[in-house]
Amino acid sequence: MKKIINIFAILIFTTPCSLHAESWYQVEVIVFDRINPDFGEEKWSSVQPSIRPDMLELYSNDETNSNQQLVPFMIMDKKNNRMNGIHRVLRLSKEYRPLIHLSWQQPATERDESRYIHIIKRNDDEKLLNQSSSNDFNEPDFLEELVFSKKIIDGSIRIRSGFLLHVDVELYYFSDMINDSAVQFSIEASNQLIIGLSESRKIKLDEIHYFDNPIYGLILQVSRLENVN
Repeated sequence: MKKIINIFAILIFTTPCSLHAESWYQVEVIVFDRINPDFGEEKWSSVQPSIRPDMLELYSNDETNSNQQLVPFMIMDKKNNRMNGIHRVLRLSKEYRPLIHLSWQQPATERDESRYIHIIKRNDDEKLLNQSSSNDFNEPDFLEELVFSKKIIDGSIRIRSGFLLHVDVELYYFSDMINDSAVQFSIEASNQLIIGLSESRKIKLDEIHYFDNPIYGLILQVSRLENVN
């Protein structure tokens, strides 16, 4: 009898670990801003972005072959997005402008193994310097500053697993819309306001979570990836 109890105890503690190791998630995010934000509502202070050097870039689904069924951190086909309805409402709204809408697949990982995913949106209306030149092209000193100025969104999102799911959000919004004389802000030698959005939160599968400030926001949903073999 004691042997049976010991076996049962082992199964209780090992089964969750096995299931956890085989779990895959679909992480979907929508980043949006307000079309006509009221910068005069409060006194803004531009933050200094802390962009992580160890962020992971997502893989395009065009970069994989048909034999690969599950690729960690691969962008999923748009038809698999679960928040297309929310994105449509934002796109048709006169108050909000969706900037980023994508979902990716990733395995469940503990905190020590979880990765920060790079989330970035550049200003599509402004063209960067042509980067298709020869290898011996010497980049001008101002190139890094120029690329920096073309950003709208830059930052990272991390999903970590355990007994509960957690999300770590660290985004920056780069705004040039500060010409209004009513806007009060503290910024040196620049006309760009950088607004941070940083939060860690416990989440549940399939719940829609909203992170925002008066200028922009993030909508996030984590769900179990279906048809995992």
